[in-house]
Amino acid sequence: MLKNFSNLQILFAILFVLFLFSGCGNYVQFGGKVTDSNGQPYTKGYIVFSNGQVYSRGKLQSDGTYKLDSLKNGDGLAPGQYQVYLSGHHEYVDSPNGILAVSDIDVKYESASTSGLSCEVTRGGHFDFTVELKENKNKKINDAMKP
Repeated sequence: MLKNFSNLQILFAILFVLFLFSGCGNYVQFGGKVTDSNGQPYTKGYIVFSNGQVYSRGKLQSDGTYKLDSLKNGDGLAPGQYQVYLSGHHEYVDSPNGILAVSDIDVKYESASTSGLSCEVTRGGHFDFTVELKENKNKKINDAMKP
């Protein structure tokens, strides 16, 4: 079966497999909890950790907790310093101006550069934080619905 492959192709395949396995061993399981400014679990969307080259995300659960995934569910990420932000937390509503994305938290949490959140990921560590709720989200939805 290996007769169809050159020595160079076999070498690259072996190096690729070694590369994959070497990176996986450096990951640490990591998670935490997100609450809102009323002290309640925040459960919408995903939390994302990024260092500009590597991204890892975790789905927010019904109790506000998350576990980060990189290559597979719950595998964590490599130790280091990360910026943190939220994604996928919008509700979509029809309005006379088209479909609008509405969120109950401040827009600053949608980007690593504006969230103000950073975290040092270490073995056995966790990152808990609180998001600020917008005042009266229903009023903002009603305002968005006006032509």
